[in-house]
Amino acid sequence: MNSIVKNIIFVALVIILFSAGAYFVTQVDYRGQDPLEVDSTFSKEKIVYSTQRNGNKQIAIINADGSGEKILTNDDYEDIQPDWSPDNSEIVFISNRSGNREIHIMNSDGSNIRQITDLEKIIDYPSWSPDGELIAFSAWDDGNKNIYTIETDGSNLKKLTKASSKVHNEYPSWSEDGEKIVFRSDKGLNADIYIMNRDGSQEEKLVEQSFFDGGYADFSPNGEKIIFTSHLDGNKELFIMDANGENIERITNNKIYEGYPSFSPDSKKIVFIRYDNRFLRRKYKEIHIMDLESGKVKQITDNLYEDNYPVWSR
Repeated sequence: MNSIVKNIIFVALVIILFSAGAYFVTQVDYRGQDPLEVDSTFSKEKIVYSTQRNGNKQIAIINADGSGEKILTNDDYEDIQPDWSPDNSEIVFISNRSGNREIHIMNSDGSNIRQITDLEKIIDYPSWSPDGELIAFSAWDDGNKNIYTIETDGSNLKKLTKASSKVHNEYPSWSEDGEKIVFRSDKGLNADIYIMNRDGSQEEKLVEQSFFDGGYADFSPNGEKIIFTSHLDGNKELFIMDANGENIERITNNKIYEGYPSFSPDSKKIVFIRYDNRFLRRKYKEIHIMDLESGKVKQITDNLYEDNYPVWSR
């Protein structure tokens, strides 16, 4: 064995040992010393999310107390970005089971999966309107990204935004009365939070404060608040504001990643994902819930898979 081969083997062993050690160190519990206590009400509410099992991303549900996990789409496809119907009887999600990323709907037990789009575009982030009539989503158009709506039977496709060159309009979320849609757009110098009517009219910018403001946003069921992700301080954190864009308040403040927040039905709690995305730290996204009044957090998934895009039942 020549010296070059020996050196290569030595370097490889050092990398493996270093990585193993780093992995062990990064399994520390970063949930804090005073976690949120849950009661019986949490076991009655559900959270739907995507989880990566067996190399594929599947749709799963879990009780809000972390019990009763069930994988709904145990298949060989990529199933992601779920959302509940207003009565929680159905789930809309993105799947590539037809070869393209299209919108599908299924019963909340995983049965009766049907495809409602055939656009042959890259489609993201479906969001079910509170009246149950429409699905809002974003889709790529020749390098741009626009927000559309479609009826739940796949009819009456409408384009709500008109993105210019390399502009991305995405992450639509409905107001509680179904009359407004909040979304992210990078049409200006920054990526900001916007709001518009359900027909795409009267766009208004809600947040404009830094290089990257806009991330996923969600309306509270009581119509009073919007929660969103932002890089306002250089790290992705969760913020909350009034529905008109005033009184912005940061509700997480740490060196790890938080994102994809969704309100509980009573508007008092949120579900979100958290993971340590720092160099050589734990990479797995896990689902957490937070009480907004106390700021206490409880982690409800803890595994070696990526759990993402959580949405609290209506």
